[in-house]
Amino acid sequence: MARKSILVVDDEKSQREILEMILSGEGYDVTTASSGEAALRIARERRFDLALTDLKMTGMDGIELLSKL
Repeated sequence: MARKSILVVDDEKSQREILEMILSGEGYDVTTASSGEAALRIARERRFDLALTDLKMTGMDGIELLSKL
């Protein structure tokens, strides 16, 4: 069975790294993005089972990002 994929979006590098470490350790295929715009570019190229996003980010916030995914 294929690993479930998660897109983690946060403008704080430390938060992205912590989530990536924990989720990868649990067997998930984790991809990270530092902004909503970057996340949209990544999401155009592949499908994710789940997106975890910070709500308050510079530029596009998490709610706007989720509405566009």
